[in-house]
Amino acid sequence: MNGSAKRVAVTGACGNLGRKLVTHLIAADWCEEVVALDLIAYEAGGPKVTAVVADLADRKDQRWQDAIQGVDAIVHFAAQRPYVDATWEDSTTSIDMTLNLTGAAVEAGVGRFIFATSNHVMGGYKEDSDSMAPGSLTVDLSPRPGTQVREPDGSLSLPYAYAVTKLTGERICRERALGSHGTLTTVAVRIGWCQPGVNRPETLNATGQPGVEDTGPQDAEAKRDLAWFRNMWLSNRDFAQVFERAIRADASGWPAPAIIVNGMSKNSGMLWDIALTERLLGYRPEDDAATG
Repeated sequence: MNGSAKRVAVTGACGNLGRKLVTHLIAADWCEEVVALDLIAYEAGGPKVTAVVADLADRKDQRWQDAIQGVDAIVHFAAQRPYVDATWEDSTTSIDMTLNLTGAAVEAGVGRFIFATSNHVMGGYKEDSDSMAPGSLTVDLSPRPGTQVREPDGSLSLPYAYAVTKLTGERICRERALGSHGTLTTVAVRIGWCQPGVNRPETLNATGQPGVEDTGPQDAEAKRDLAWFRNMWLSNRDFAQVFERAIRADASGWPAPAIIVNGMSKNSGMLWDIALTERLLGYRPEDDAATG
């Protein structure tokens, strides 16, 4: 891309992350048009925004296929249910969306595809996190999909479907890029925790679920879990920066046409490695959960 992107399509534009990115792109001088795709119309976006209502799970829906013609990049947030309580039915629908969109992106000659994946792809490492060194969670480690979640009442659940959906999306992006013969590059950003709204670090909790009051016992496991979730915080401005860099970064120095990177702020002592994100994308995070 080398900074040449001017028209960007954002799926799931009316969701938490989609709205944050669309708002950022509207203010960005380099971005000339934002195609905001969702099941409902994106409103009050101004003259730079083209709102498109379409169903990405329907590969015959011509509305979204027409909408991506001529865009330079696609950022894919849309999912059937973008939460850890997603069912396997939700998962299959979300996978269909990614399959449909990446295939159409190759056919349309889109240059860059950014997939919003998740820390939950590596969630199985949480149980060992108190014995791991800072920066040791690299994208080269084997995936461990599914984060054991402590519910507010103290019970435990292990939601796999959401994590497997994201891991599958990463693999789809890799195969589409490799099969495009150099026309498409992809970035899968393993997002940490970017909460709705103002997204302050003090509202993160040991359950890993936004808006949930954590009333469970503060035992050693709960303290470990709180550290796990706090150290994956991604501030609003760092979120906007990492996705802008994913859209605009020059891929000529990448090791492959499809890359996976961690998306967190520069949180002190965190396990997540963002050195690769900094090197491949030019990402320079500004915020730290320890200092707010």
